[in-house]
Amino acid sequence: MLGSKKTANVNAKIGSIIGADMVVEGTITSNEAVRIDGKVKGDVSSEGALVIGASGKVIGNIKGADIMVAGIVEGDLTSGGRTEVASTGSIRGNIQTRSLIVDENAIFQGQCSMNSGETKLIEEIME
Repeated sequence: MLGSKKTANVNAKIGSIIGADMVVEGTITSNEAVRIDGKVKGDVSSEGALVIGASGKVIGNIKGADIMVAGIVEGDLTSGGRTEVASTGSIRGNIQTRSLIVDENAIFQGQCSMNSGETKLIEEIME
């Protein structure tokens, strides 16, 4: 799923990257797509897509238009669109999303709430 053409298009429009050697502590807020290959201790919010690379780790809550996880997330996820968990991905937390794709061998420990009411989720993301 993370190797699909749609994901490749999202990667081409990434506005900010947390590199594999970076450690960030605190809240991250962005108006555009964000890719995390390093470690973040804090909440991450993006009005665009949010990609957690295979070497990425986030300890905190995540909000994004679309979320793709190939690394580790320890916290809750909220997406107004699609959430994908790759076979290398691990999520320990609850997910609220419109659409969920979990690849074989991915880890997901938590609850998932799927809602077709996109308007409500987008309002929560924009807060």
